[in-house]
Amino acid sequence: MLTPRSLALAATVLVATTVCPGHAQTAPTTAPPVWAARLDSVARAALTSSKAPGATVAVVVNGRLAYAQGYGLANVETQQRMTPDMLLRVGSVTKMFTGTMLAELAERQRIDMAMPIGEIVPSLKGKRVGAVTTQQLMTHSAGWLDNAVPYGRMGEGALGEVMREVSDTMFYTEPGRTFSYSNPSISMAGYVGEVAGKQRFAALVESLVMRPTGMRLSTFKPLEALTYPIALGHEAGPNGIANGMQIVRPMPENTAQWAAGFLFATAPELARYTIALMNGGIIDGAQAFSAGAVRRVTTGYVAHPGGSGLDSAMHGYGLVVGRSGTDRVWTHGGSINGYNASITMLPDRKAAVIVLVNGPGAGIDAIESAALQMAVGYTEPKVSAPAPREANAAERAALVGRYAQGRNVLEVLEQDGALRVKQGDAVMNAKLAGANELLVTPPQGSALHIFVRSENGRAMYLYAGSRAYARQP
Repeated sequence: MLTPRSLALAATVLVATTVCPGHAQTAPTTAPPVWAARLDSVARAALTSSKAPGATVAVVVNGRLAYAQGYGLANVETQQRMTPDMLLRVGSVTKMFTGTMLAELAERQRIDMAMPIGEIVPSLKGKRVGAVTTQQLMTHSAGWLDNAVPYGRMGEGALGEVMREVSDTMFYTEPGRTFSYSNPSISMAGYVGEVAGKQRFAALVESLVMRPTGMRLSTFKPLEALTYPIALGHEAGPNGIANGMQIVRPMPENTAQWAAGFLFATAPELARYTIALMNGGIIDGAQAFSAGAVRRVTTGYVAHPGGSGLDSAMHGYGLVVGRSGTDRVWTHGGSINGYNASITMLPDRKAAVIVLVNGPGAGIDAIESAALQMAVGYTEPKVSAPAPREANAAERAALVGRYAQGRNVLEVLEQDGALRVKQGDAVMNAKLAGANELLVTPPQGSALHIFVRSENGRAMYLYAGSRAYARQP
């Protein structure tokens, strides 16, 4: 969710520890799966490559927790080993819990997701920001800017204090026009839920989603999290990843953005949530949350340009829904200072993989891909990318312009009959890839993919990293 993370890995012993069934509640099978040793090997290699100190992994097969392991270190200073029942911050994975809470309130007719939020929060009535709906906020289509603030106000009243101060300067485009990832919009959605539910945000998520699902340790509250086994977040030291790493101090905390990315959770408890979500809200034979809430959360409402690698990707409530080959996929990742996380579900197979890391997330994809392939035989289809080509004169004319989201600006230029993209002082070569994608080549690093939405033959939005930049007059 929040700022970029990077760190180095001191010499450590990588260990795998089977989950404590008392914490998991839905216990894994007594004997490790036949693929367990191979997955352990992949996980160890991924940590070595990414320089992350530790990770926890949970794998759901046929709607049951099949395997959970901890690898590496929870704390590089004390050399405390990672165990699978440790709490880690999960960044934007939090958003699906905010969405499930709101969906459950909607099913109980305590909130109308289509109602302007000014009708629910009186201080916003009459303001432009009060005219957006909770549905738009929760699906990143309210036209709001993005920001991510890891340090801020504390105390559970901070959510309302900050959200009541939101002004009309929050907009970068008109509401309902397009998707653009926005942490403040989810924070506001959490506050709207708090007002409609007549209970503090964290208590609502606990009572409506986490505790009924059997998530006993997971919490938004740092002072509660610190009373359980916890893995600390790590980042690169002052001399970079190659020269050591350090614990993130102070621990990030901003109660006003709890709803967008501050949940502490364990991998096995997140597995319980995926089991319930993939089973119509049912776990252990009991209805944890309603089937209607599941439908609301997992319905795709707004097109997600770039698609997180999925076909026909749409945004639901706090997760991306789409297809990979013949499989439906529900997924979302998260990051916050010192932590990275990912949840991927294959609902038709009742399979899921949860990976939580207390450092850089570069190894998550390898662990996730290996787990899905080994556990359920799923391999992501290989898609041939269209060959990059030079844009013709008409295509260049349709793209050239200035695009912005707040102070962040992208400019598309035409120089010597070719496209260029300017960001800050950098001017980069750009080619078309397919009908709606720019492949931008920076001086260093990997190529950037910028997606284009056109209206009436003219580009109106550019999408980079899930954020939209709107064409300026």
